Amino acid sequence: MLYKIFEIEDLIGDKESKREIIDLMENNGAHLKLISLKKHEEIEAHMSHSDACIYVNDGEIELVFDHNDNCTCQACGCEISSEDKKESKKYKIKKGQIFFFAKNTTHSVKALKDSVFLLIKI
Repeated sequence: MLYKIFEIEDLIGDKESKREIIDLMENNGAHLKLISLKKHEEIEAHMSHSDACIYVNDGEIELVFDHNDNCTCQACGCEISSEDKKESKKYKIKKGQIFFFAKNTTHSVKALKDSVFLLIKI
């Protein structure tokens, strides 16, 4: 795969399918993934165990951090009492923008438009 040029649009398979996640590269725990989401599609709240970076190649996505709306604190293990829950922080990332966030953060992703983005985990 070294020294090969790829067109991102050629890497996305079925453009009619909803979610597509393509592992482009993995090395010693670092990952490079290409993710395609259709408008309104979501990736459920999850914990990132690596520092990460998202580059939106096309579309617009929304990242929501400290997502505790449906948290029962027994199922997810966050151990946050209902009194201590923080308000969610929302970030819209548009085509051509890059966004960095730290590991050990719970977040979800929603496509505000049909979107394609790179996820880099370090």
